[in-house]
Amino acid sequence: MKLIFQFGILMGIWITGEVISHVIRPLLSIPGPISGMLLLFLLLTLGILKEEQIKDIADFLLSNIAFFFVPASVGIMALSNLDAATLPLMIVIALVSTGITLVVTITVTNLLTRKRRENG
Repeated sequence: MKLIFQFGILMGIWITGEVISHVIRPLLSIPGPISGMLLLFLLLTLGILKEEQIKDIADFLLSNIAFFFVPASVGIMALSNLDAATLPLMIVIALVSTGITLVVTITVTNLLTRKRRENG
């Protein structure tokens, strides 16, 4: 029951992000999930939402994150006409973008960890 309640909180934030995106679309085009993540960040930063209130469902979703990439991967393979010339390029792009993501994630994590240690 706890996981369902926590999932409901996340879905509520996501839906609110979608509504915000729809309302501000004439001024600024931001996808709903991005608005939802910004809203979640704001709620956590301001202390309105506590980490403990969504920790269990966040841990569950993160431990099964690979599952969420399957539909996108299948869709890319089904819709694209990969031939022998484009396949190596796609592999290089995937490796480079994964490497960049890895370096940025490590750098940000190290900076935040150092900052947390300095602040006590």
